[in-house]
Amino acid sequence: MSHKHRIVVLCGPELHHLHTCATLVRAGLNVGGICLADQRTARVPLKYLWKSAKRKGIWPTISRSLARVAYLALNSRLDRAAYNRLFDPRAVERTLRPFANRVYRTNDYSNARTMAWLKQQQPDVLVVHSPYWIGKNVRNLPRTGIVLGGHPGLTPDYRGSHSPFWAIYSQKPHDVGCTVFLLDSGVDTGDIVAQERIPIEKGDSFRSLSWKGMIRIAELQAEALQNLDLGRPLPRTKVTPSPNSEFDNPTLGEFLRYRLRQQFVR
Repeated sequence: MSHKHRIVVLCGPELHHLHTCATLVRAGLNVGGICLADQRTARVPLKYLWKSAKRKGIWPTISRSLARVAYLALNSRLDRAAYNRLFDPRAVERTLRPFANRVYRTNDYSNARTMAWLKQQQPDVLVVHSPYWIGKNVRNLPRTGIVLGGHPGLTPDYRGSHSPFWAIYSQKPHDVGCTVFLLDSGVDTGDIVAQERIPIEKGDSFRSLSWKGMIRIAELQAEALQNLDLGRPLPRTKVTPSPNSEFDNPTLGEFLRYRLRQQFVR
């Protein structure tokens, strides 16, 4: 028996996050609301950097920031062109324009006002494309218990940040891919719903491979939810992640070694 599940999307502030919302809408799904979180200060993730420095140390955090600066100095122009080819802001804006009054903006999914708004939406399903943590109280909201996330990497072997980088760094370019999974309390540790490899093309960077993964994740999420509406349960494959499979942003030394080890991905 078919049933249009009410979907609420938890997304971040960037175009690639909103592209996921637009993909679900275009698929004819019942998107009831969009909760958009932004924790940046002047577009800089100061809160994340402060937490990273406290938890991992100031020098590793500085090294990771320097690696990002070095990467952008070498790749920002080409990556900007790749991003503009992959994501169409006008198409996303046209698709989401009718949803303007269904967008709730916050800096924390778990604060009291945001939780009240989320409860008011009475979601059957939450779909997540966000750089921010989704707490247990939020994960417990959907009536079906389904919180559908995605990761631009192959879980459980590549969890955390910049999975394409770490696959290529490990000289395993065939391990570049994407995963749709059910969120739990771990970092990309939930049951797998769908998974695919992403082919590397000339001119790709590890960031463009992540963006391609995000696009495919949104399509796979839409397909899974269309099937759910038709009464077909989500496929679930349990995983047992290794502690060594969670990766952070690369340090400057790791980025330089990445550049020396291979020549086919920026």
